[in-house]
Amino acid sequence: MTSNGRGGAPERRTERKPGRIFYLLAVLPAICGIVTMVVLLATKLPALDDGLEQIVVPGARELALTPGNHTVFLEVRSVVDGRVYAVDEVPGLAVKVQAADGTPVATRTPSGSSTYTFGGRQGQSIQVFRIDRAGTYRVSADYEGGAGPQTVIAVGQGFMTGMFAVVLSALGAFFGGVFVSVVGIAWVAWSRRRAPRGA
Repeated sequence: MTSNGRGGAPERRTERKPGRIFYLLAVLPAICGIVTMVVLLATKLPALDDGLEQIVVPGARELALTPGNHTVFLEVRSVVDGRVYAVDEVPGLAVKVQAADGTPVATRTPSGSSTYTFGGRQGQSIQVFRIDRAGTYRVSADYEGGAGPQTVIAVGQGFMTGMFAVVLSALGAFFGGVFVSVVGIAWVAWSRRRAPRGA
């Protein structure tokens, strides 16, 4: 409090309430969160495509693989070199993995199903395998006991983990921005309500 002169009555300091412009400022974090989410999804998800090695099957391909677990996905909707592939069923399709010296690598059905959809491609996990040494491996797939439709498989390592990380980062940016904006709007509303009228 201040006073008017030595013997004057104390003068109460009035608080100025925030202007309506502060509502707009409070919305900015939410806008930034939305923009960040869109940028992450638009730039990071397509980049994950580089981690998937596509193979048109029946057929085979030599791949340079690093140690660890690898997942084989069946792309029921796929695009390779501008050609579109689409299948509903692939009965009897068998995937085989061999080391450079011909030693077979054991494959197994994954414990849980993983799927993805992006860029006109739709895949689901069908096999997993593990290698202990880096090197060139031959991955092939063919129909056992007969012919089948031509389709595409994709081999990737840590693909689903990378996808989840991107999606969670994007959602974190979105909800984080919205939360900050909600708190900001609530603070502006509370400050305007408690300020004396005419301030």
